[in-house]
Amino acid sequence: MIKHLSALVIFSFLVFPQSGDSLFIQSIQNISDTNFVEIKDTTAISDSLISTKTAEVDTLFPIQGMPLTDVSTIISKRTFLFDQYLYTGDLLRSFSLNFIKDLGFVGYPSETFIYGAGNNAISYLQDGVLWNNRYTNSLDLNLIQSENIDSIEIVPSPRGFLYGPYNNPVTVNFITRDFIPPVPYARVRYYEGPDGEAMIDGKFSAMVAKTWNYSFQLTNRSKDETYKNTDLSIWQFNTKLKYYLSNSINLQAYYYYVDKQQGLNGGVDYDSLSRSSDDPNADLYDPIIAPVYSPNQKLDVRQHNIGLRTLAKPFDDSQLDLSIYYRYGLDEYSNNRDSLKFGRNYTNKSFGTVVNYLHKFDIFTFQLLGDYESTNSELYWVEDNYLDSYTYKRFSFGGILTAGFLDNYIQTSLYYKQNHWDEHDYWDEQEIRLNGMGADIIFLPAYDQSLYIGYSLRESRSEEDNVPSFEIGARYKNTELLLDFKYFNNEHFYESHLEIDPPWRFYTQKVRGLGLIFNYKYSIFLLETNTSYYFEIDDERPINLPDWQFVGGIYVNDFFFDNNLDLKAGFKFYYKGKTDLAGDYWGSVGSVEPTNKLDFNLAGEIKKVAIFYFQWENLFNNLYYLTPYFPMPERNIKFGLAWELFN
Repeated sequence: MIKHLSALVIFSFLVFPQSGDSLFIQSIQNISDTNFVEIKDTTAISDSLISTKTAEVDTLFPIQGMPLTDVSTIISKRTFLFDQYLYTGDLLRSFSLNFIKDLGFVGYPSETFIYGAGNNAISYLQDGVLWNNRYTNSLDLNLIQSENIDSIEIVPSPRGFLYGPYNNPVTVNFITRDFIPPVPYARVRYYEGPDGEAMIDGKFSAMVAKTWNYSFQLTNRSKDETYKNTDLSIWQFNTKLKYYLSNSINLQAYYYYVDKQQGLNGGVDYDSLSRSSDDPNADLYDPIIAPVYSPNQKLDVRQHNIGLRTLAKPFDDSQLDLSIYYRYGLDEYSNNRDSLKFGRNYTNKSFGTVVNYLHKFDIFTFQLLGDYESTNSELYWVEDNYLDSYTYKRFSFGGILTAGFLDNYIQTSLYYKQNHWDEHDYWDEQEIRLNGMGADIIFLPAYDQSLYIGYSLRESRSEEDNVPSFEIGARYKNTELLLDFKYFNNEHFYESHLEIDPPWRFYTQKVRGLGLIFNYKYSIFLLETNTSYYFEIDDERPINLPDWQFVGGIYVNDFFFDNNLDLKAGFKFYYKGKTDLAGDYWGSVGSVEPTNKLDFNLAGEIKKVAIFYFQWENLFNNLYYLTPYFPMPERNIKFGLAWELFN
């Protein structure tokens, strides 16, 4: 990884924070992140490494992209900048109803659960455009560049179906950075861990003309082999060209490229180990002794994502966000054994458009949502020399009508969506129509205090009846205390196509759970806790979710050395309760016992220019796994640095 440093000598200068002009600003100001940092406007993009020096660029102000909704949970960049995160999935850990079914090996497509929903049930968007794999309806979060994210929006579960073409019950939107640098701006982040694990990211942005901004970003992650067939190499690149036609119309063209090569060994072959070892439970954690399920299986992913985006304010108190995109993806699974070739290649080509228009008049706010996508997919089975082809055309439209009362202290909303799917393959041609509707109300009695109640019904392709979703949440925050409580009840269809834990699994699951964030600051000490619990339904525990999960940390957190060092250092404890596992088709086949670990984390920001990281993970060297049989990392040390160069 060090050899790549010479290719990323980047220059940067100070840049000023740009104020936003979002129609959602009043509501967003009442939703803070999970740290003790005030969110002014999630669309007014900020970065802790951007200097506070101000400058004028004539009277040009960029139009900031809107959040999907003004009642979302927003995780700001400031929340995760002080964590030694390794990939984008780690950025979601601060959400209370989050669980990562970690597979232990760096770069693996570990499954992330939000509101109890995992693969095939979460719509992952980036700036409002669906980023999911069109075949699996899921996303490997390693494919999203973490350093390109300014904030993360998690839509309340009753509204989750409104976005994207799938009627998924959960929606997550990654909001990228957008600002006007008065002088060229550059940033580098680097971290290093054991066994050759490393990442380097460099980004650059500059005004190349009075109304033109150009930026690019390059990321490389790699990991050497420990267990057989666990090596990783991933390259990611994005570039954007923005044209500020006026303060009423901004245009953007972008391109994202991904090239990932991953060894997919399927975990330790425990049955084989049991036959050859006197102590298989101990040898499971020895990468030299433990055999793996698939010593030759590989996954190569290549993506080309191109798009045009228009941000406009056609009228007073209105905003338009219109995107046109083209996505190309190739997933190549190979598993060569005994000179025979096995595997499958999935090729996807999608063209589509997404529109989000918001208009405010008097006490009412109307938001129009629409998208269209045409997809051509091919699935090639290598061993049979057989090709399947599919064609999908998906169209959806919907809207949200919100009324604000008592100076917007009470906001009530009604929302509706209709999906149209036309699908064609070799055997069949079908038309599918799916509807969904709901309502919610939010009370905002004071700044950063809120009570949310929402309920919706949606039609699902996998269930015969309408699927309900309910959520109630309350939030309270002052300078010392943060309380954030959520309770939800939903239902979703689960299906896994990933060949990391064969065989495929599919089932319908009802999930009911609660989450609580409790943070308290006293003097220079900070206590952070994040707790979730999932209930039994009909005397059965939800599959793939722990009965409860707790993450707690106690830190020294304050400014030192004449406010030149912003320090956060302390211990973080993780506990995951008992987890029932999915069977081949439905139901449970065994469980994973509770696990825990303790980390030491240190992060310090120096003069708002550089952040250094140090992490001593798994201090007591617990040997455990979250998914059979994918051993979690033993005790190790990681360190890193994020830096604005030469400012």
